[in-house]
Amino acid sequence: MMEQCIEAILSLVSVESLLMDRKCVKENHLYHAVLSSVLEPLSNSSKRSASDDKTIATNLIKIGVLYDTVYNRLHTGQWNAVEQTDREMFTILAYVRIIYTLWISKITANSLKDSIYLADLGLMLGYPIEAQSNSGTFDLLTETASILTNHLSEIDKQGPPRKRLKLDANVKDVSTVATQLSNIPILQCPSVDFFGQHYYDVKRPAVLKGIIDGWPAMKRWHDPNYLLTVAGERTVPIEIGSQYSNDDWSQKLMKFRDFVEQNLCSERTAPSGEQRAAYLAQHDLFDQIPALRTDIAVPDYIGRTDARPRIKAWLGPKGTISPLHTDPCHNLLCQVFGAKTIILARPEDTDKLYPHDHFILSNTSQVDAGRVDYERFPLAREVSFHRLTLRRGEVLYIPPRWWHYVESLSPSFSVSFWFE
Repeated sequence: MMEQCIEAILSLVSVESLLMDRKCVKENHLYHAVLSSVLEPLSNSSKRSASDDKTIATNLIKIGVLYDTVYNRLHTGQWNAVEQTDREMFTILAYVRIIYTLWISKITANSLKDSIYLADLGLMLGYPIEAQSNSGTFDLLTETASILTNHLSEIDKQGPPRKRLKLDANVKDVSTVATQLSNIPILQCPSVDFFGQHYYDVKRPAVLKGIIDGWPAMKRWHDPNYLLTVAGERTVPIEIGSQYSNDDWSQKLMKFRDFVEQNLCSERTAPSGEQRAAYLAQHDLFDQIPALRTDIAVPDYIGRTDARPRIKAWLGPKGTISPLHTDPCHNLLCQVFGAKTIILARPEDTDKLYPHDHFILSNTSQVDAGRVDYERFPLAREVSFHRLTLRRGEVLYIPPRWWHYVESLSPSFSVSFWFE
């Protein structure tokens, strides 16, 4: 099976022509020299068969040393100053390191898991490398990760079945939460033209119903066992702490399985107070895992103005909070399961909401919209806050620059479409 996996990954591209001809390789003597030596045995199966274990191990060491060198370059200075060539080289090294990791390994499942981690790290830190196939264009590491995941799934089927999990709370019971009154209109499947003329064009928020009922995600994602089957071994960035504007906030990489079991499932969650809130927030999960992307569809309202919206995932337990903040683009916030309290405020009230002075948090208010301290922030008394409960299957349109605070009332999975 391991040889089949290697062949499938190598068949994605012509390793020498696609990788050696890239600018980041040709213009750096060290990169070119190392890649030349390690790619040569991969060019055909007969050369791989003739390679001895010592050569394979030596090449893996070469790749590892260069991988660590580039990794350190990515973590030096500000992220926005990192050169694209270094990120692209990291993608190439992740791909080649995966092949050698599989080649030298004697333990199939463990090496597949290690390789999936390398692919995910490459997707998060590297730069996309596109390749062509008969079915169209694909991303090299995304497709590599899919191949690895499929092979691991076949191995898992041969073992004993995992114990089935359930969410920490029955998300259907959230219907008992009292609906918050607001003057935000509720629309049942409005036409694209009506939405555009009366809401998008004038930047007026609204709750839309009936527009995501047909998503496969609506039937599948409330089952953690489905999510773990599709994405359990993938590595994702998790926010730790009450909210990103607080001092206790941090980030860490976690296996998706560990995050779900520890934070969303009743038998695995720690007693209250023993762990800080964990949140998969604002992540490009659907670029990373295309199998989940096929469970959703871009609402027609977005295609009116933007053919390629940015799609973000928000998954976490009850109590996760996004503090009062603004975004520069239009947003359709789609609630797949669970419910959230949303508090909105108009762009015109910005000066009364005390934005942070630091440029990184300049789009975030110092006011805790869930529990406003009017003595500390007296101007907030003049703000008209709009409070509502967003439930399963509902979509909230948030116009640009509108302030919004979001708090989960239960385990919750939301999808944001950011568009122009």
